[in-house]
Amino acid sequence: MNIVFYCLDLETNGLNNLYHEICELSIVRATDKMQLTRQVRVDKVENSSLDALRIIKKSMNDLKSGISKHQLISDFEKFVNEDSLTPEHRCIIGHNIINFDKKFLWRLWELHNKQFPFTLYLDTMHLIRAFCKKNGILKPKTNLQSACDIVGVKKVAGEHNASSDTQNCYLLWKKLMETVDFLEHIKRIPHSNREIEY
Repeated sequence: MNIVFYCLDLETNGLNNLYHEICELSIVRATDKMQLTRQVRVDKVENSSLDALRIIKKSMNDLKSGISKHQLISDFEKFVNEDSLTPEHRCIIGHNIINFDKKFLWRLWELHNKQFPFTLYLDTMHLIRAFCKKNGILKPKTNLQSACDIVGVKKVAGEHNASSDTQNCYLLWKKLMETVDFLEHIKRIPHSNREIEY
């Protein structure tokens, strides 16, 4: 079975997928390294976590600009559907994607009566932990920047920026593929309403 891999990163205005929103999304298709990045308008700016805004270096006013979530889904699906594949033949890669990004993505797609067009997931946080265990690295920091440093990835500048974080995730995945059996870490997680509770 041929699988097309995509790397993705989100920025959000908080940690609770039922209360906070996606404000930035970027995705890279591994086959041709094409990247789609969108700033997304937050509907309820007043719900924002000040800690989250500090981390992503955005102001309340910044959250008021960008495309609508409806347009984000349209742009995203147009980009992904260029591969002419089904969700079963697509694998989305992200750093902590299974425990964080997936919940925001599923919630957003469901609010628009859709299902997220990926069934396969690969979390680079799981891969870096496997790499560290294999190499006897004890109690490593596993955030994206630290993971890149551990394996010697020359990072793209711009921490907590969806565009650069997606590129760094891609570089991290490519590097880890050299030493970790990443295929065994791919999880099949069909979109399910039961999964989006925070």
